[in-house]
Amino acid sequence: MNNKKSNIYKITFSLMLLFCLGCVRLCAQNNNITPGQAQSMREKFVDEVKKHVGAPYEYGAVGPEAFDCSGLIYYCARESIQVQLPRTAKAIYNYVRIIPDEKREIGDLMFFKTTSSSTISHIGVYIGNNQFISAISDGQNTGTIVSSLNQDYWKGRYVSTGQFLPSGREENKNTAKLTETEMQEDYVYESDSPAPQGSKAQTAAYSAEPKSFADNLIFDTSVYFDWSLLSPRQFVFRYRGIDAGFHARYEGWTLNPGVGFFLRFNTGLSTFQLPLILSLSVNDYLRVYAGPVFTFGDVDLIDTDKKIKGSVFPGIIGISLSTPQLKIAKVGIQAVQDINYTVYNKLDGAALPFVESVAAGLVMYTGIRVTVPLSAFTK
Repeated sequence: MNNKKSNIYKITFSLMLLFCLGCVRLCAQNNNITPGQAQSMREKFVDEVKKHVGAPYEYGAVGPEAFDCSGLIYYCARESIQVQLPRTAKAIYNYVRIIPDEKREIGDLMFFKTTSSSTISHIGVYIGNNQFISAISDGQNTGTIVSSLNQDYWKGRYVSTGQFLPSGREENKNTAKLTETEMQEDYVYESDSPAPQGSKAQTAAYSAEPKSFADNLIFDTSVYFDWSLLSPRQFVFRYRGIDAGFHARYEGWTLNPGVGFFLRFNTGLSTFQLPLILSLSVNDYLRVYAGPVFTFGDVDLIDTDKKIKGSVFPGIIGISLSTPQLKIAKVGIQAVQDINYTVYNKLDGAALPFVESVAAGLVMYTGIRVTVPLSAFTK
């Protein structure tokens, strides 16, 4: 058994070493690319993308016969310049370096939010003259088409531009920057393709902020009104207290991990509680959480004179649902509805009867959440 563990450790260490060496080599290669070489790579990449205009859209397809939006980018970067990008639009967004719009060059990637979700959902390749190529899934024109950022549909859903290749704007440090017109003139497509019509996406404007660690680390504070509908004796609406919640999550991954705690003044059970939680957020609208609960003071079972006690672990499990954010600068405001269950036992540690357990532990939190990224304090 010890030999097997030793072999596993050796293999793991070897793989990590190879990965690190590969990263060092890749960084060295990128640092050694001249602006002229970078421009050549950009042209090859854009030329490959242009070859596939007219290809049909197919969800999950990575070419060469059909593509989805990120599959087009993934395939063309690999085939033309042997660059392996992440597979999804959101993952590519987190991978690239976000740049100001005025520094956009051909071959850069343009990101959009085209659904009611808060995450990146569409990606295209900039080809100059405010135009881009992307694989469209619905609307009057589908497949790989040329679109313009001047179109109202795309203008309202544009997020930012990112670079995965070095800039090709300067031939050397002693020459002036090429103008965008000079860089674009050979790559402009005249397109009569209108923006997709009939999309269910909500129209909204989004700022082009770089997604640094500070942007991905999100803090939120919530204030809740607590209530329930069940007591051991009857089905009736009851006020259960107030809560203040404090939470932090990292949104750079598909599932956003987070930690937090509540200050719960549980007037329904005549006690004060401190739930500590670990959470996973799918997006801005859905969060699940669980953790231990520390209870201070005696606990009275709601609508009775019976004494019970709170369980530390298992403690609380819940789900949080929220509305889209109302944005004020970088601050987001949402209405929130939590449904959670907290475990209580008899004084001797035995489980409560089902109805008493549900009456004591199943509580609704209705309130307001204020969200702000760490970058709001650091920039």
